[in-house]
Amino acid sequence: MEIRELAISNCEREPIHIPGCIQSFGALIATDKHVELITHVSSNIGDFLGTSAQEALGQSISTLLSERVIHNLRNVAGHPTIESQRERVGTYLLNHQNLDISLHRCGPHFLIEVEPVSPQDHHNQTAFAQARLLLARLQDETATAALLQMAVRDLQRLTGFDRVMAYQFLPDGAGEVVAEALLDDDLEPYLGLRYPASDIPQQVRAIALKMPIRAIADIHAPLADLIAADPNADPLDLSLTQVRAVSPIHLEYLANMGVQASMNLAIIVRRGLWGLFAFHHKSAKLLSPDFRSTCDLFGQLFSLKFQQVLEEERFNARKRTTSAITQVIQALTNSGSFTQTVQGLGQQLCTMLSAHGLAIIAQHEIETFGDVPALGLIQELVEQVQTNPSPDLVPFENLSQLNFSNPNQLNKTAGALCLGLSPSDQVFVIFFRNEMIYEVRWAGSPEKDIVEGPNGPRLRPRASFAEYRETIAGQCQPWSSLESEVALELRTGLMQLAISQGEVQQQEWLRQQRQQDLLIAELNHRVKNILALIRSISRQTRHSTTSIEEYTLLLDRRIAALAYAHDLVAGHSLEWPSLHNLLTTELRPYLAEAERQVSMTGINVGLKANFVPMFALVIHELITNSAKYGALSIPTGKVDIRWMEQDGGLAFYWRESNGPAVFPPKRRGFGRTLIERAIPFEFEGEANIRFPASGVQVDFWLPTELILFQTGESDVPNTSSPPSPEIEESDPASGRVLLVEDNMLLALEMENSLGGLGFVRVDTAPRVKLALKLLRQEEYILGILDINLKEEKSFIVAEQLLKRQIPFLFTTGYDSKFTIPEALDHVPRLKKPINEDQLNTAIQQLLGETGDTTS
Repeated sequence: MEIRELAISNCEREPIHIPGCIQSFGALIATDKHVELITHVSSNIGDFLGTSAQEALGQSISTLLSERVIHNLRNVAGHPTIESQRERVGTYLLNHQNLDISLHRCGPHFLIEVEPVSPQDHHNQTAFAQARLLLARLQDETATAALLQMAVRDLQRLTGFDRVMAYQFLPDGAGEVVAEALLDDDLEPYLGLRYPASDIPQQVRAIALKMPIRAIADIHAPLADLIAADPNADPLDLSLTQVRAVSPIHLEYLANMGVQASMNLAIIVRRGLWGLFAFHHKSAKLLSPDFRSTCDLFGQLFSLKFQQVLEEERFNARKRTTSAITQVIQALTNSGSFTQTVQGLGQQLCTMLSAHGLAIIAQHEIETFGDVPALGLIQELVEQVQTNPSPDLVPFENLSQLNFSNPNQLNKTAGALCLGLSPSDQVFVIFFRNEMIYEVRWAGSPEKDIVEGPNGPRLRPRASFAEYRETIAGQCQPWSSLESEVALELRTGLMQLAISQGEVQQQEWLRQQRQQDLLIAELNHRVKNILALIRSISRQTRHSTTSIEEYTLLLDRRIAALAYAHDLVAGHSLEWPSLHNLLTTELRPYLAEAERQVSMTGINVGLKANFVPMFALVIHELITNSAKYGALSIPTGKVDIRWMEQDGGLAFYWRESNGPAVFPPKRRGFGRTLIERAIPFEFEGEANIRFPASGVQVDFWLPTELILFQTGESDVPNTSSPPSPEIEESDPASGRVLLVEDNMLLALEMENSLGGLGFVRVDTAPRVKLALKLLRQEEYILGILDINLKEEKSFIVAEQLLKRQIPFLFTTGYDSKFTIPEALDHVPRLKKPINEDQLNTAIQQLLGETGDTTS
C-alpha cells in the first residue's frame, strides 16, 4: 500500500466514536443497565453536580441525582428507541442551577448527559416558533436549488452563525458547497467550492446518519476526561452524545479555516446522507439544548421536504423522457436492416441521452451516427463488454483506462453507455460521449501533506483554503441514474425490433431460451426461498436462545432438517416426495423395534416439493420440543401420528402420551410460532396446537394443491378415523392482564413484552379511576401496576386486586421514595427499566408455573 493510501486509511480508521473525553460545556455519567451504579463519569462532574469524580465512581446514581430525576431516567430508559436515539429527559434544578439531562443506552451502559441551561433559555419558545415559520415558508418551494438557498439564509438568521452552508456529497465522495448565507459581506464566500472526500471521512458520515446534529462549542476549550470505575473497562462509545470530544485533526482543520465554533445538521434522503447544513462561527458559540433540539427537528422535516422535491423533479424529468421514448419506439419499423433502422433515428436517440454519437452492432455489421471511435476499437469494446457479469447495461466515463490496442482511435470519445440486446449474439447499441474538459474549484489544494501520527502516517489538514482550480480532462459527463433508467427502457424497445428483424436468432432458439429461463427461474426461486428460510431461521433462533452454544446447536439442527428435506426432494421426485419417507427420516432414532416410541398410520401420499422444506421444519420442531419437554423426553413416552384424506385435503394428527405433565407455555417461541403459522400463512392450510396435561396435541390440514394421493401399497398401516382429542386445560395466557401505567411509551413497550410472553389481551389504564372501572367490568388473571401515576399512587388498585385474589406486581423507577402499605409489602417489585426476562420470571412465579414447552 502506498503511503498516501495508508494515510487516508488511517484517517478513516480514527476511532472518533471512543475519544475517551468530552467537550467541557457539559458532563457525562455512565451507569449499569439498571440505572443504579455509576460506572464512568467525566472529570468535570463536580462543576455541575458538586460531587467529584472520585467520590461518585462506583456509587449509587442517587449520589449525584435526585429521586425524581432517577425515576424519570428509568422511565425513559424503557423507551423502545433508547438504543438508537438520544432522549431528552427534562430540565431540573440541581446543585443550584438548571441542568438539562438526556439519556441513551449503549451496550451494557446508560449514558446520561448533563448541560447547564441559562435562565433566559429556560422555557424559551422563540426558536421553536421561528423554526415553524421557516418550515412554513419552505412548503411552497418546488426547486431544490431555491429550497437550499432559502434554508441556509433563514437558518443563518435564526441561529446567528457567521456562515451557514448547504454541502452536497458527490458520487465520488467529495463535497461541494451548493448554497451559502453569510452574516458579513466581508467573509470570503465558499459557494461552488469543492472539498475532497477525506475532509469528512466515512466514519464521520456514518455517525451523522445516527446522530443528525453535531455541535462544537469552542475549539480552544479544555476537554474533560472520562474516568471509569474499572480501569480495564472498554472505552465508551459516544456516537449518540452531543458532548463527544472532537478529533484533534478536525480541530486543526477548523482552526486553519478561522472557525472557533461549528454545528452540522444532516440532510438525509432515502436513508442516505445527501449532505449537511454546516454552521461556522469565528468565536465560541453554543446554542441552548432547546434551540439545538429545534434545529434537529428542522433538519429532519427539511430532509422530508427536500426528498419530496427531489422526487418531483425526478418524476417530471422521467415523464418527459418517457414521452420521447414512446415516440422513438413507435418510429422503429421493420423496413431495412436492424442497424440501418436504428441509425436512422440516431439524432433522437442521442438527444435523449445527451450523447454525441451512436454505434449499432449486429453480429459483424456495424453502423454509426455522430462522433464515435474507430470501428476496430468499437469491436474491441464489444468484446470487453461481453466479459462483464451484467452486459445489459455497462457505463464508462473514461474509456482511456481500458486496454485497447490503439487508444488513439478513441478520437473525441471519452465515455460510453453500452446496451447489450443479446450479448451472446453480439447485438449491441452503444452511446458515446466526447471528452469534457472542465475546471473544479477546490477550497485549497486537495493534495494534503502527510505527517506521522500516533497510529502511523495521516493526512494533515491543509493550511490554506484559498480557491484552487484543477483542470479535469480525459473524462465525459458522468452517466446519471436517470439516464441509465431511460437507456434500459430504450433497450426493451430495441430488443423487440432486433427479434422481429431476426438478429436475435430464430424461434426455436427463443423457445429453448424460454425453457432454460423457466428452469433457471424455478431453480432461483427455490434457492432464494431456501436462503430466505435460513435467514429467517437464524434471526428467530437468535431471539429464542440465551447463549451462543444454544443458538449454534438449534441453528445447526434446523438447517440439518432443511438439508434432509432437500435430499428427499432430489432423491425421490422433484415434485411429490413421500410423506412417510419424510417422517421416517426425521424420526429414525425413535423407530427402533426394541423400544419403539413412535407409531405411524396413514395412506400413501406425496407432498409438493416447494412445501417439503417448510413442513420438514415444522416436523423437526415437533420432534425437538417432544424430545426436550414431552413424550420423547422419557423412555415410556409415546407419539401417535396419523394422516388420512379429509375434506378434499389431508388431515394430519400428532398425539403425545405417557410423557411428563404438560403446562401451556408462557412464551411464544419460534418453534410454536412456526408450528401454528407456517402452514396457514404460507400454504393456506390449517394448524392447531393444544396442551392438555396428558400430552401435546397437534392437528394439521393440508389443501389438495400440496398433496398427491399415490397408487400402490402404503408402507404403513391405514386407518379411517382420527384420534379423539382430549379436553384441553385452560391456558393462563388466554386470560386478561390489567396494566396500570401513565407513560404512553412505556405502556406500549410493556404491552409488546406481554404479547411476546403469550398474553394477547392487555387492558391499559393511565389513572386509578379507569383501572378501578376496568376491574368492575372485566375478569383479570394478572395485574402490573406502576406505583407512581403522576399525582396519585396505585395502592387503591392493588388493594382491590388483593381482595379479588388476582396476582400482581409493582413497577417503579424510584429506589425508596414511597412507603409501601404494610398489607402490600409482600408484593413483588420490578425496578425500571424492565427487560423481558425479568418480567417473564416474575410472572411465572406469580402464576405458580414455570417452563416452556416450545423452543
